[in-house]
Amino acid sequence: MDAYSRQLNDQVFVNFRGDELRSGFISHLVEALQRHGINVFIDKHERIGVDLTNLFARIEESKIALVIFSRRYTESRWCLDELVKIKERTDQGLLKVIPIFFKVEPITVKKLRGAFGDQFRDREWEYRCDKPRTDRWKEALASVSRKIGLTFDKKSKESKFVRIIVKEVKKMLQGNLGDFPLSGGIRDTASLGGERSNQESVDLHRESISLVQSNSTIANKLDVVTQYYIDVESQNSILRVEFVELTERLRSLNSIIEVVEDVVGNLNPEFPEIPDFLMNPWQMSNSSQPIMASAEMMFHY
Repeated sequence: MDAYSRQLNDQVFVNFRGDELRSGFISHLVEALQRHGINVFIDKHERIGVDLTNLFARIEESKIALVIFSRRYTESRWCLDELVKIKERTDQGLLKVIPIFFKVEPITVKKLRGAFGDQFRDREWEYRCDKPRTDRWKEALASVSRKIGLTFDKKSKESKFVRIIVKEVKKMLQGNLGDFPLSGGIRDTASLGGERSNQESVDLHRESISLVQSNSTIANKLDVVTQYYIDVESQNSILRVEFVELTERLRSLNSIIEVVEDVVGNLNPEFPEIPDFLMNPWQMSNSSQPIMASAEMMFHY
């Protein structure tokens, strides 16, 4: 079997969740991969009635796994079980994985945020009696989402995004050829030079993808820090308003004390003693009521 035929027989396993993806994005992706001669497997290719654990065997037969993280991904325990198997094979160096973030941010998957995280916690509760299993799910999500991947957002065009995935899969499969001895004996120097040039291009392209992903990670971290700063500043604004109100109240109390002392100084010595609660108005029960800062006042500070 020559190198090109071997590439065509390398299988790509697609791990995803949701009928809306299956009938839309996934169908277009599978069609594009097949059009480029790439052997691709999705669960609908498995025979009806066959135990779904056979999907693990399909993962073992594959060279590459495409993990499509979407908003509904963590609804499926089977997706999560497949992901655990994908992680195991990847850790063993037997499988390469490309995470694809479809309309979800990488940090949402890594940190289990939003609906993605809520659904995962629902699965955790559902399988709370099998903690080792849920721990493996969490480890697999963290491990795979940390890898360099591709992000489809609201500004992306699906047709272009599919072409990028196909291109990356083909490059990865070409990289797999280096793991096998090529037949045909010694190759001429021109061929070797061309291969070296192609490899350098591949390396540069991967490096550029790595830089883009690093920038995306930094941007996500900046968003988190910015939001934290906004939250802290909002709390500070409220505290500033409360401080002003407390200062005004204290000034009023001091005025009352001065008036009371004035009155006491002018009273007949036989006059009944002034009650403590008038001499110490800050101890009155109504002074313990919470101070509420309005949004209108908050924005003046």
